[in-house]
Amino acid sequence: MALVLNSLDSRLQIQFHLGVYEEGREITRTKSFNRIRSEAGDEDLYEVAAALAGLQQHTVVAIRRNSNVEYGEE
Repeated sequence: MALVLNSLDSRLQIQFHLGVYEEGREITRTKSFNRIRSEAGDEDLYEVAAALAGLQQHTVVAIRRNSNVEYGEE
């Protein structure tokens, strides 16, 4: 049997730096955008994330794409 991969929707996450606790630990928050189509290109998605980040008052720590794949059999 052949393995078939079905791409499912992705999630775009932008992590922001909000400051530092008194103990020295960083304060971060993550904003998630769900149901990103699997057909969306990585560069296009990054450009959108960068544009959204430019509208925020906090510094961006990371931009992530979490993609899911469903396994099936042919």
